[in-house]
Amino acid sequence: MATSDLLRPPPPPASEQLNLLDLPAEIRLSILEYVFPPATTTTTTTNLNPPIGFKTCPTTSTHILNPDHPTPTQTLAPLLTCRQLHADAHLLAFTRTPFLTTSLFTATNIPTRLALLHNKQIRAIRSLTFVADARHFRKLVDWQHQPFNHPDLHLDTLTLVLHRSSFWHYLYDFTSDLVKLLRNLEGLKRLVFVRNNARVKGSFHAWYNRLVGLIMKVDHHERYIKTPCCPEKVWWSWKFDSVAQVIVLEALPAKKWVEEEVYMGLMKPLVEELRVSVEAEEWNPDPRSRNGA
Repeated sequence: MATSDLLRPPPPPASEQLNLLDLPAEIRLSILEYVFPPATTTTTTTNLNPPIGFKTCPTTSTHILNPDHPTPTQTLAPLLTCRQLHADAHLLAFTRTPFLTTSLFTATNIPTRLALLHNKQIRAIRSLTFVADARHFRKLVDWQHQPFNHPDLHLDTLTLVLHRSSFWHYLYDFTSDLVKLLRNLEGLKRLVFVRNNARVKGSFHAWYNRLVGLIMKVDHHERYIKTPCCPEKVWWSWKFDSVAQVIVLEALPAKKWVEEEVYMGLMKPLVEELRVSVEAEEWNPDPRSRNGA
């Protein structure tokens, strides 16, 4: 027998061996952070690194849903190990899990599912992604000041993925109501629209340009033409990824009140940026897109 083996202390009896639950809470939480790693859900990543839940389409290089991505049920499965582990980690798990649903029916019933959770669990949710069609957009524009009209829901990212089918999406039908919603929408840091290779009437890029243009037009009207004036509660920055076919709106603090001439000077770079984006729109063969129809 080697000398090192003689100096090594004997292993403790099986009855004295520690398991995970015997460790101090701080150490258990440190271990659980590896079980539930932080998720990168922003869609401002490069096209070679799409956000979690998406993949790059091999033919168009756009971001599309990844059907092989683990579901939230699978991601949260370790919480079912025992009650102590659930008590230790459920808020951490809810914070770091990107909740994604690909079912149109489930997406329609998100408020009902939220009602089953404790308020602390709802407040822990940071990322929510769902597939949307016209029904979901109609519900979206009916929100008041919070996502899903739930006061405890404070999201870092809300992603709407257009449902891919043989039917067209008529996003222009919701532009005006969406702009009205954005001026007062709180409890959300980032709103993302992913085309998902769906069919969009008038093109996805063109809708983005109309949305941005209307945001600025309504803002000027509400500030300097409407009496009394009604400035926004939330301002937004915007970005369109023409390769990934993704629109990202980032929430910003409301702009300060300034004289109209100063305001126009501040908005001029945004207007110029929009002009360049409009000129880069893909060609729409429908003549109605050029004659005001």
